[in-house]
Amino acid sequence: MKAKPTFVISSSDFVQFLQAVMAERPVIGPRERADQPGYYLFGRLERAEDFVAEYGTTTIPPKKAFAALKEKLFTFTLDTPPVLNRHFETFPFVLLGVHPCDLAGIDALDHAYSQPPAEVRWAGGRDRATIIGLDCRPDSYCFCTSLGTESNRIPCDLFLTPIGEGYLVEVHSEAGNTLLKKAKTRKPKKEDLAAAEYWRKQKVQSIVQKFDAPVKDIAGIIEAGGLTPVWKETAERCYSCGSCNTTCPACFCFEITDEIDADLHGGARYRTWDSCQLLDFAVVAGGHNFRGERWQRVKHRWQRKFLYLYRQFGRPYCTGCGRCSRACTADINIVDVTNRLIALAAKEE
Repeated sequence: MKAKPTFVISSSDFVQFLQAVMAERPVIGPRERADQPGYYLFGRLERAEDFVAEYGTTTIPPKKAFAALKEKLFTFTLDTPPVLNRHFETFPFVLLGVHPCDLAGIDALDHAYSQPPAEVRWAGGRDRATIIGLDCRPDSYCFCTSLGTESNRIPCDLFLTPIGEGYLVEVHSEAGNTLLKKAKTRKPKKEDLAAAEYWRKQKVQSIVQKFDAPVKDIAGIIEAGGLTPVWKETAERCYSCGSCNTTCPACFCFEITDEIDADLHGGARYRTWDSCQLLDFAVVAGGHNFRGERWQRVKHRWQRKFLYLYRQFGRPYCTGCGRCSRACTADINIVDVTNRLIALAAKEE
């Protein structure tokens, strides 16, 4: 594989670079939550100093830059004749500081949303964005090495690896190259490349959560069946709150609702994130629920992550970020449950 062009930017020059970019377009990046110091979210940066490079994994993934938690699709009137006004954003923006696992999540959604009929709103947001990736320090929930996403760069335009005096910057697209022209950079020295490589090795060595089998084998394990004891055991702890899905960077289920104005002359249609773990998710006309039992919903989540979409798209729809385990109110850990499935399957052989 041909090496990507690389440069070095100092910390002070990076601040100036960010200020220059922010003068032209909005920048969405990790910043500290005002209501919870020590916690971080992806939001619009008002100042370059708001950017937090060494942030812990955010609760909500940066995919919200392209598909908001609640998104207005269009407004309408109920008069005769009715009038429909589609709601589209048009401004370009920069999405800054995206970790490799979250880049993988955006790439997974790019693939899913491009299937016919393509999802035009997602594509529109992606076309407006320039993405700057950032390497990370994993915590005790991360398991990206089991998914092969620890060094992912797709689909970033620039990628930053922290080194002593600033960042090693990889250029991954022409859009990234154009953006980087606003920065004062220099060519990397041997010690810069060595520092970046040291960062990467330390990162991999710090990851303690791991699957006990290759991820490509998990689809077959689930497909073979005989795992009901694990589904039921996990369901006994699960609250069906949906936190695991609504924090996942690779989930893409949504609900559509119409809200009518108080004067009854019009309204708006909204799309909101949804979760297959909620009780009424699989309810159909007539009131039948195809997954009315909690263990059925738990089973479906693993089938969705590692079986159905793996068979359809050739990739698991999990990135190893660990958000579902962090957010779970019942302390259910996706790695622990998956390893119990692997162990039970091996016992049945």
